[in-house]
Amino acid sequence: MTDPERDGGDDIRAMTRREHLHANLVARLRREAAVRDEEVAALTERLGTVEHELKDLRAIRDALTPPELPHRPGLDLAAAFLPAAEQVGGDFYLVAEGPQESTLLVVGDVVGHGLHAARRAAFVRTTFAATAPFSDDPCQLLSWANTALVERAGTDSDFVTAACMTYLPEGRLLRWAYAGHPPALSMYDYRELVAPSQGPPLGIEENPAYVEGNLRSESPEGIVLYTDGLTEARHGDELFGLEGVSGALGELQDPSPREVIAILRTRVAEFSYGSLTDDLCILAARVNA
Repeated sequence: MTDPERDGGDDIRAMTRREHLHANLVARLRREAAVRDEEVAALTERLGTVEHELKDLRAIRDALTPPELPHRPGLDLAAAFLPAAEQVGGDFYLVAEGPQESTLLVVGDVVGHGLHAARRAAFVRTTFAATAPFSDDPCQLLSWANTALVERAGTDSDFVTAACMTYLPEGRLLRWAYAGHPPALSMYDYRELVAPSQGPPLGIEENPAYVEGNLRSESPEGIVLYTDGLTEARHGDELFGLEGVSGALGELQDPSPREVIAILRTRVAEFSYGSLTDDLCILAARVNA
C-alpha cells in the first residue's frame, strides 16, 4: 500500500522543483532580455551617430562640389561630381575669382574616405578660396595651401593631391601646377597638359617645390581637370583609363564644357555598370574666342 504522507511529500518536492526551475527560467529570460535591451540601446545609439555623420558628410560634400559655378570672364565652365557606391571620399573642385579678373580652377582629392577626409578636403578648398584673390601663380597657391595644411595638422600620411590652374583673360594665359595629381587634359586633342615636374601632394612636406606649365591660347582652348576616380573606374579588372577618356571625347565635335561633362559621365557610368568604387570630380573649361 502507498503511504499518503510520503506521496504528498513527493508531490510537494516535485512542485518545489518545478517552481525552482520556473523561477530560474524566468530569471534567465530576464537577464537575456536585459542584455538584448542593452544591445538594442547600443545599436540605436550607434545608428544615431552614423546618421549624424552621414548628415555632416552630405553637407560637406554639397559644399565641396556645388552644382552651380560662378560666371568668369573669358571662360565657359561646367562640372560634375559622381559619388562612389561604397563610401564618401574627399574629392572637391573650386572655381574662384583671382586678381586682375583671373580665374582659379582647382580639383583635389584627399586620400581616404569618410568624415575625416571630407573635413580635410573642406579645409584645403577653403584655403584655396581664401588665397585666390592674392595671386594667379598656381605654384604660389599650392604652396600656401600646403603651408596651411601643415600648420593645421603637421606633415601627415593623409595627404591631398591637387591640380591648380589659373586663367588670365588679358593675354589669354593658362598657367598650371600639380601636387601629386593627374595632369589636366586638352579637350580637343586629348593631350595631357604636363608641368616640367610633378610636385608632391599637399601635407607631406613642409617646403615642397612646385613647377609651372603654361600656355598662351591664340584660339579657343578647352581643358578638363579630374580626380582619379575617372581614369580608375573599373570594369572587372579593366580600368577606364586615359584611353576611355580620349575615346569618349573623340565622339564629340568642337564640344562645349557641358557636352564634355555629359559624355564622360555617360561613358564612365556605362563602363562601370553605374557602380563606382571611388568618388570622381570633373571640371571642364573652355577659353572663349
